[in-house]
Amino acid sequence: MNKLLKLFLIVYTLTSGVVMAGNKDRQGEAGASELLLNPWARSSGWDGINTACVRGIESMNLNVAGLAFTTKSELVFSHTIWLQGTGISLNTVGFSQSLGKRGGVLGLDVTSFNFGDIPITTTSLPEGGLGTFSPQFFNGAVSYAKVFSNSIYGGITLRVISESIADLGAVGVAFDAGVQYVTGPQSDPTKIKFGISLRNIGTPMKYGGDGLSFRGDAPEGDYQM
Repeated sequence: MNKLLKLFLIVYTLTSGVVMAGNKDRQGEAGASELLLNPWARSSGWDGINTACVRGIESMNLNVAGLAFTTKSELVFSHTIWLQGTGISLNTVGFSQSLGKRGGVLGLDVTSFNFGDIPITTTSLPEGGLGTFSPQFFNGAVSYAKVFSNSIYGGITLRVISESIADLGAVGVAFDAGVQYVTGPQSDPTKIKFGISLRNIGTPMKYGGDGLSFRGDAPEGDYQM
């Protein structure tokens, strides 16, 4: 019986991965897709398969329950180059503070996207020559995680997203939640870990501003509107 159990656990471990939820028919309607970019090198290198064992500040972008493992304070900075040669980068700062054994852990992180200088083009000047602009993509999060028992850890995140250029912008709010379950004593390195994470459930994002309007000739008459 023990051999069968060990074989099952080995097969389960080797075949486990990340399950993606959502309706493919609506993927073109998704907003704030930049939230899918992980700014932390260690967890990003795992491509998200460490949902069950991520710890500390990095867990806020994968499974917020891992924040509950913070015992004191944690302060982390990150600069990530995304798609080498495009000039796009991510700058992130995160801070977490333990509120005591029964108080849980409070976490904060801020991510800013740098797209570099993009040439301004118009229908009459498609080659540019009017200067440059740079979109401002920003999101900030507040998280709370807590140890509920020796085996169960949980957390929740509130995130505010802002996307804008000079004359156009959109703002949205998203929620994350996560649970981690650890079997066996903390001193046992062979313990099994389970993780469930619900990410980026939020409000619709709708752009607004002067950038959606233009001046042109009236259908009837010789004036502009």
